Parts: sequence; C-alpha cells; structure tokens
Amino acid sequence: MRSAVGAAIAAVGLVTTIVGTFLPWLKSGSTTRDSYEVLSLRDLAGLDGVAGTVVTSVWVGLTPLAMVTIALYVVRFPRFAGCVGILFGTIGGTVALVATVQGDNKGGLVGISTSGPVTTLAGAVLTIVGAITVLTSTRRSAVRTSGGNP
Repeated sequence: MRSAVGAAIAAVGLVTTIVGTFLPWLKSGSTTRDSYEVLSLRDLAGLDGVAGTVVTSVWVGLTPLAMVTIALYVVRFPRFAGCVGILFGTIGGTVALVATVQGDNKGGLVGISTSGPVTTLAGAVLTIVGAITVLTSTRRSAVRTSGGNP
C-alpha cells in the first residue's frame, strides 16, 4: 500500500513538474516566456556550443523521461521508476530552485517570473518524496527454510 501511495505522489509530481516548465519563467516588459522559449535564447547567455546543446537536450528530455517514469510505475517496476524519479526530480528541481532563488525582479525590465520555477520546484519535490517513499517501502514475506529453527 505504501508503495502505491508513493507512486501516486511521484506521478502527480512528475506531471506538475512538466506543467511548470510550460508556465512563464522569464518576463520582459509585458512579454513572458516559458522555459523552452528561454532555451532558445541560450546563445545570448554564451551557451551556443556543446554546453548549450547538452543543456537543451537534458531539459527537453525531461518530458519523455517523466512519461517513461510514469509508465514504469504503471507496469510495476516501482523501484526502477523511483530511481529514475529521483534523477528527474534532482535535475528539474535544481534548475527551478536556482530560478526561484533569483526571485521576482518587479522593478526591472527583464526578470524571472516565479510561477514556472515555483511550480516546477514543487513538482520536483513531490516526485522525489514519492520516489523515496517507493524505495523505502518494503515487502515482507515469511520465508521458512527447511531444517532450521522453527
């Protein structure tokens, strides 16, 4: 039962994290951009080479990774899904935490919009909590060995 609850929490966290990546992450005047639109500006941040490709690939790969993780929970590979969920939550949560800590710059022309990063961070935390719950749940079964003590 505990494993099923953990899997449900992780699944909600996975979906919440992905939804957060589509919410506003950057605002410039009256324009807001989600995390994927921000990635298109990576050349301006000096990430135009291999580093930019790696960052983009990892971030864009989060959505398929979330779907694979949910599928692993559904087909009853909870421990493997839990390990993948911790990796997913760590990657998404770290990026979202950095953006959240930078905060909402209300006075500037360009700033971080906190709705996307905060939602993504909350989802990542739920994913990790659910995955840890799954990984720490144990199945106990009575196993008797023949010829041993009763």
